[in-house]
Amino acid sequence: MNKEVEAGLTMQDNSAPNPISIEEMKASVGSILFLWSSVERELAKRIIELGGGALRSDAHTISQKITRWESLQTDACAARPEHQALLRDVRGRLTMSLDIRNRIAHGLIGITADPFGDQGDAHLMTELNGETRKHTHSDLEHVMRVLAHMVSAISALSRAAKEQDSREAERSYRGIRLNHLP
Repeated sequence: MNKEVEAGLTMQDNSAPNPISIEEMKASVGSILFLWSSVERELAKRIIELGGGALRSDAHTISQKITRWESLQTDACAARPEHQALLRDVRGRLTMSLDIRNRIAHGLIGITADPFGDQGDAHLMTELNGETRKHTHSDLEHVMRVLAHMVSAISALSRAAKEQDSREAERSYRGIRLNHLP
C-alpha cells in the first residue's frame, strides 16, 4: 500500500476536549454495525453481478465476500492499472473498517464516555484474540466516514470493472477518487 493510502487509513486522534455522552458512544457502535450491513449487502449484490448471477456459498463471511468481490475483477485489473490501484485502496479501507467492526461485534468489553469534555477520553475497549485495544470516539467517527462512502465506491468500481470503454472507466475512476475515498 502506498504511503498516501496508509496515511489516509490511520486513525486520527482529536486532542481537543469534546463532550461525548454514553448515548453518542452507543450510537457510534450502532452506526458502524448498520453501515457494515449496507456494505455487506452491496458486496453480495456486486458478487452476483460480476460473477454471472450466483453468490457462491463459500463466500459467507464479510472477509470472504471482500476477497470474492476482489477476485472477480482480475481482468479489469490486468487491463487497467488504475482499476487495480483503486481496488487496493477500497480493500484497504474495508479491511481497516472490518477490523474495528469485528472487534465491536465480537469483543466489546467496555464503553467510557466523557459527558463534560474534560477528560478527552471517550472510548470503547475491545478484547479479541487475546489483544485488548482502545478505540476513541474520533476513531469511530473516522470509520463511519470511511464506511459511508464504501457502498458507492464498491458499486462504482464494480461497474467500472465491467466497462469496455476505457474513457468511461476513467470517468468512473475519477469519480471514485473525488467522491468516495475520503
